[in-house]
Amino acid sequence: DVLFGLATFIEAFDVRTTYPLVLAMLDQGYDDRQWRLVSSILESYLLRRAVCGLTTKNYNRIFLTLARTLRRQGMTPEELAKHLGEQSGESGEWPKDERFSEAWRTQHAYHLLNNPKVVHILSRLNDTYATSKMESIQFEGALTVEHILPQGWVENWPLQDGAKGLTVLDMFMADEADARMIASRARNQVLQTLGNLTILTKPLNSALSNSAWSIKRPELLKHSLLPINQQLMDREVWDETAIAERSEDMLQRALRIWPKNIV
Repeated sequence: DVLFGLATFIEAFDVRTTYPLVLAMLDQGYDDRQWRLVSSILESYLLRRAVCGLTTKNYNRIFLTLARTLRRQGMTPEELAKHLGEQSGESGEWPKDERFSEAWRTQHAYHLLNNPKVVHILSRLNDTYATSKMESIQFEGALTVEHILPQGWVENWPLQDGAKGLTVLDMFMADEADARMIASRARNQVLQTLGNLTILTKPLNSALSNSAWSIKRPELLKHSLLPINQQLMDREVWDETAIAERSEDMLQRALRIWPKNIV
């Protein structure tokens, strides 16, 4: 159901300030096609802004004003997309593909977005990995976010050159030109990006989560039948290169799920 999906998104992203607009649209007698357009427009606008780390502080004004404007000019999905596309500045812009893509690849998503937002994004991406040959999977219990490369990676996850990484404390004491310090810092940069995050129906034991990839990978696949996780089966190595490749694949799917130009 499209309306249920939109309501689920609004709750996950905590944007109840959109309700005056959505309630006004409920009076319009939209068919399913129109509601799909409205849902796609609002999700794309709000999700892209969230991934880019843009402020939500003016949403109340934006959506109240938009509801009044559309009552005068036409309460249609096309007018909704037009007026949201005309918003500008940090408080209102609808991020273009370039800005959204850069944020997707580089933002510390797990710090910027809370658990429900990350779960929503990864759940929608998970659907795109499913094929007609796969069984339908029903979730039981809350989904949790898992770092594939764990936050406690130093002990069991060597750097790309095989050297052991440095802890945060070690990095404070290291020379700025130290190759291990530079490589460790680069790894910590990608650690929190969307390319390194996945979802599980229950968290892995913390000891298993921090284990080497050769141990964690079979455990991850044992705990999850989700298509987004089964894609990891063929990954013999999980490092910065693997994270970048997965991030790019996920980004291309995200651009199709949440496009900028919808109508």
